[in-house]
Amino acid sequence: MEEKMMAAVLHASGDLRYEEVPTPKIEARDILLKVKAAGNCGSDLERIMVKGTYSFPCIPGHETSGKVAKVGKDVKNVKEGDRVTVYPLIPCRKCGWCLQGQYNLCEDYDYIGSRSDGAFAEYVKVPAANAIMLPDNVDFEDGSMTDPAAVALHAINRAGGIKAGNTVVVLGAGPIGMLTCQWAKIFGAQKVIVTDIVEEKLNIMRKLGVDRAIDAGKEDVVEIIMSETGGWGADMIIEVAGSVETHKQSLLSARKRGKVVHIGRAHRDILLPDEVFTKIFRHELNIYGAVNSNISPNDHEWKNALHYISNGRLKPKPLITHRLQLGEIAGTFKKMYNKEIVYNKIIFAP
Repeated sequence: MEEKMMAAVLHASGDLRYEEVPTPKIEARDILLKVKAAGNCGSDLERIMVKGTYSFPCIPGHETSGKVAKVGKDVKNVKEGDRVTVYPLIPCRKCGWCLQGQYNLCEDYDYIGSRSDGAFAEYVKVPAANAIMLPDNVDFEDGSMTDPAAVALHAINRAGGIKAGNTVVVLGAGPIGMLTCQWAKIFGAQKVIVTDIVEEKLNIMRKLGVDRAIDAGKEDVVEIIMSETGGWGADMIIEVAGSVETHKQSLLSARKRGKVVHIGRAHRDILLPDEVFTKIFRHELNIYGAVNSNISPNDHEWKNALHYISNGRLKPKPLITHRLQLGEIAGTFKKMYNKEIVYNKIIFAP
């Protein structure tokens, strides 16, 4: 194994450099993954350009797949050469939530790409317990998008699932929003409505079979949703965009006793006008928060996502807008931050 590798290293907020660093050393229960594909998460832009990682220097990136290059002496679940994706949250497996199998709520977790070095590199060290085998017919690109697929599935699961015949609204057509729409169709939603302000993203969703794609920059979102539902409102609304306006729209567009799931983070205070807040109790709305996803044996959202990717019903690949070499990453994130490019999912390959 090479002693050095190339990686994208964050030295300070906005200071991402592609440079040579030592190849990670693994311990008894770790694997060394040779990265084949690493995708941008919506959180990566904020993390790299504004907020920073928890310490510097740090290698970002947590949506990944690759081949196992080396295994620790106590590893039994995978072997060298296996094709895997990686659950990026490293739970303590000791706190009350972990003992219940709710790893996404761990009180003392580590996280690949923000608390520990991540996948924007040639190699990444991860606990073997976080490695999930890819089906033979799932390639590395699709495998690297298991994370957003599982996050979208978790949002639906948090609200108790979708019933056949439901109308589901997804506010925000980023990768997680697009995958949420696909899950809604898989689970039998009669009508799926998606909103965004980027026409290119809405066009992708039209091709993927949503029933109505609303340009939120030009159309009245709430008015259209109410019209599409005969004045009742949607059965389930999943807010993914994280804007102040979409959080308001989510409450105004739900039917009485409807379900509203919040994934998106606004990164600022949200002031709800009285007419909006009143909807919560007058319509007896069910409000849910959803964070990350889970790999509990009883609720393994990653294996479920891979099953549907494998059988072709969940299609991550249409979400990819750019395929770039890892050496292009620093300039690409600057362009993303300065809104110089229109993008959705970007796959970086070392």
